[in-house]
Amino acid sequence: YSNWLQDNKKTNIAVSPGTIENPFMTWEKIKSVNGGLDFGLFDHRLTGSFDYYVRTTTDMLGPAPQLPTILGVNPKRANNTELQDYGYEIQVGWRDRLTNGLNYGVRLLLSDYQTKVLKYPSNKTGDILGYYDGKVVGEIWGYETVGIAKTQAEMDEHLASVGGQSAIYSSWGAGDIMYKNVDGVDGISPGGRTLTDHGDLKVIGNNTPRYQFGIDLTADWKGFDVRAFFQGVGKRDFWQGNYFFWGATSGNWNSNGDESGQSGNNIEDGGMWLSTALVPHIDYFRDADTWSVKNGYQSENLDSYYPKIYFDGDNGKNRKVQTRYLQDASYIRLKNLQIGYTLPQTLTKKVKIEKLRIFFSGENLWTASNMISIFDPETIDGGWNGSVYPLSKVLAFGLNVNF
Repeated sequence: YSNWLQDNKKTNIAVSPGTIENPFMTWEKIKSVNGGLDFGLFDHRLTGSFDYYVRTTTDMLGPAPQLPTILGVNPKRANNTELQDYGYEIQVGWRDRLTNGLNYGVRLLLSDYQTKVLKYPSNKTGDILGYYDGKVVGEIWGYETVGIAKTQAEMDEHLASVGGQSAIYSSWGAGDIMYKNVDGVDGISPGGRTLTDHGDLKVIGNNTPRYQFGIDLTADWKGFDVRAFFQGVGKRDFWQGNYFFWGATSGNWNSNGDESGQSGNNIEDGGMWLSTALVPHIDYFRDADTWSVKNGYQSENLDSYYPKIYFDGDNGKNRKVQTRYLQDASYIRLKNLQIGYTLPQTLTKKVKIEKLRIFFSGENLWTASNMISIFDPETIDGGWNGSVYPLSKVLAFGLNVNF
């Protein structure tokens, strides 16, 4: 299509159909199988429920079938994909009253699910980053890390034992990552990144939140009351590939993604312009030849968390998706805490108050997690690759007065 005038005439317009219509496209079909159990024991002091489900989705809109390019148009997407979700939810509670008048309660909630690809016909090449038959959604492919070489001699010995790492980068030295030879073939390599040829890549984790739980604790006695609610995730892996994670070892952002399967979560080789400097980033490799060590600004750090810093574009070789920097995103958090005291009515009625309660409440007061402290495990999916402010702690004091 053109608006240009040539020889005082408007050029011809040619329009070609972009996509073939698919008259056989149908609604997706969902088949669910559910089973559950509710129970109450000991005069309903112990209560609970258990639910299990399997949901299979067939005739999902999937990729178009491959047709000869001579056709000249794009084939229409078809109902050719199948997914299966399966999981469970458990609730167990206990409430009781002791002889001294103490009322207390405990309630536990636990749920888990996974999604599996049953059928995906378009991935003819077996690309490990796309859907394929049998894939568990959320898989993270990467290298297994041996460690950081402390000396050039250690790196040379490693390269000799694995057949080199030249498929990743040409030069390696002290402060660089040593990758494990998984497939037994000389040379560390991603192969063709396919199911039949993935070189030394393997599934190193899954970013689906597993074993999500909540714990609710309550108690009251002689006007005093307390309630605490904990929540968290029991198992989750996360590849945090952006420059907020890599600090001074960062480079330029790349929207194409990587073996993590998380699009837009990768950075290319680059200079210092996207480097960040937070407290954890100080823990990078420094030996006697490092500029800051030679000039007396810093001491050596051979047992560092981060690899050696490069400002000339060599950082990418050390930032491949790998076990060393795969984050454990499981956590437990004290989400809410309330403590109160209700004055006896014998006192409040003297001033014509039916009920007066003094209370303190707090939110996000405590968190336990193995994730690097730069990120909040609860908000790591928010913003751009978890690059958001962590949840704030909130403290409140107040009065509840009923007349």
